[in-house]
This record gives sequence, C-alpha cells and structure tokens, in this order.
Amino acid sequence: MSILVINSLAFSHNDAPLFNNLNLHLLPGEVVGILGNNGAGKTTLFDLICKLRQPESGEIINRAQHPAYLTQILTPPPRLRMIEVYELITHLNAPAKTCFHEATTRLSAWSPALSRRYSGISKKKASTCSYGEIRSFFTLTLLLMCSDLIILDEPTAGVDPEFRHFIWLGIKHACSEGASVLVSSHYTQEITASCDRFYMLAHHQLEAFHSADQFLARYQATSLDEAFISASTSLEKVDVAS
Repeated sequence: MSILVINSLAFSHNDAPLFNNLNLHLLPGEVVGILGNNGAGKTTLFDLICKLRQPESGEIINRAQHPAYLTQILTPPPRLRMIEVYELITHLNAPAKTCFHEATTRLSAWSPALSRRYSGISKKKASTCSYGEIRSFFTLTLLLMCSDLIILDEPTAGVDPEFRHFIWLGIKHACSEGASVLVSSHYTQEITASCDRFYMLAHHQLEAFHSADQFLARYQATSLDEAFISASTSLEKVDVAS
C-alpha cells in the first residue's frame, strides 16, 4: 500500500492554474524524485502534501505517522551552536528522543567521514556556517529521525560535492531503514541516478518516468539536460508554432 497518493490534484496561484489533474504515488521504502523548473510548483506541491496549503480539488492521501519536511528557507538562530539546532529539530520533529551521540554513531555506520564532518559542523555557531553546511546538517538530521515519510525540497542546492554524496548516502540508508523519501532537485543526473522513479513537473502536470533512458527517449534527447529543457518548453514551442 502506498504511503502517499495524490489523485487529480488542482491548485491555482493568483488565479493562474499551477496544477491540473496532478497524480503521484509513493511506496514504503521508495525514494522518488521531482524534477522541474523554478516556478513549476515543486515547493507548492510539497506544501500541499504537508497541509500548509489547501488544494482546490482532488485528494491527497498521506498515511505517514511521523513525516518530516525540509523546506527551501532555513534560518536557524545565529547565536545557537548547530548541536543546539539538532536538539531543537529533534525535539520538534522526532518520534522518539535521539541523543546526538546516537546520531553520530548511526552516521559512522553509514560513513565515518560523514560522521566526522557532521560532528565538526555541530560545534560551530549557525552564524559561522555556510549555507551549504546548514542545509546539509538539516537534511541529515531529518534523515536520522526515523520518520516514515521524508520530504526534501532541493536538499543539495548550494551543497558541495562531498556533502551531496553524503546526502544521497543518507537517503539510501533512511529508505533501507523503512523511510519513504520524496525529493526535488534541479540536478537531473542525481535524480535519475539515485531515485527508484521520478516525475517531471511541467505544464501543470507530473509525468512519470522509471529510468533515465525512458526520459531521454520520451523527448528524443541526447543528454539529460536536453530532455529536461524539452520537457519544460515543448508545449511552449507548439503554442508558438500554432
């Protein structure tokens, strides 16, 4: 049984349609990606799933008992050390209390190098952390909370290659431990390579794909970026031609 199902979802913003007959499903233990241009509605879709907005029509069936949501905007109090941010996140979101030592022990099992870098950031004040360090720390903390549904809105945006690798490693381990992950990104390569399935959000709808080859074939493209651009603009080209 799917942990998340979206059927015939419709939503408008400022009287302009954003979604029309949008459909999606997510199975337990799956990682599913969402690709889409800026402004396509990825964040709005996640807000709808998390009940921060209300759809105009359609249904969202969310069977998660302990969901977690990484939003686009992260602004921890600048004077807090990141270990205190960890305690705040887990206090507000974790289904069970997990001390920081337990978290780093789990990270060590995933990757000793990841645990060392995460621990290093935990000692810094938020005001001295880079955007990528804060985003990586938040993402990995959510992946450690034993949530059954984890929604990540562009977790690797502004993140260096090492932490990008660690984030996807964390996603893989969270899914192996029972989580389902819905993740958006602008990086076509990481979505097609790391997700079980993915959707392209364009022209108010989601189109489902099971592989990079299917995505390339659908748009007769020779590269993933070319397919992404074609998916985003193909209807516009038709409209201009007509």
